[in-house]
Amino acid sequence: MIILNNYSKTRTYIILESTGYSIVEKDKTQLARQGVGGFSEDGQLLGIYVDADKFFFLYNDNKYETNPDEIICTNARIDDGKRNFQVKIKDKVVCDITYKPYISPFVLTFGDDEDEFDFLLYLSNLMLSKDSILNFIKGMNNLKKF
Repeated sequence: MIILNNYSKTRTYIILESTGYSIVEKDKTQLARQGVGGFSEDGQLLGIYVDADKFFFLYNDNKYETNPDEIICTNARIDDGKRNFQVKIKDKVVCDITYKPYISPFVLTFGDDEDEFDFLLYLSNLMLSKDSILNFIKGMNNLKKF
């Protein structure tokens, strides 16, 4: 069982099991999380986590064990307000999603951050470089101590 903090819905976890995943409320149970997950604009499950000191990238039903120097994640603006999120492992594209990020209506009214609800942008920032992935792994391992 793998426990991910659910970026897409506050105060919930995504629990990964061999039969699939479920979403549980944090208020009902306190679990030691192993990573972060969430859903793309079109409902695809993505995440990263650490299990037995190994780093994994999750994309729907696929779990990829990889090293920080073997994974490249990009999230670039393209035309028409869309973005392209792409993950390569050992130079092979394992995830390629073109999407239009959700923009909160409060951006214009209150000056909110337009990227605040963009889970794929958040995920790409966690996987920005080898160092950022190593920091993520270190952080997840530190959570085990508490």
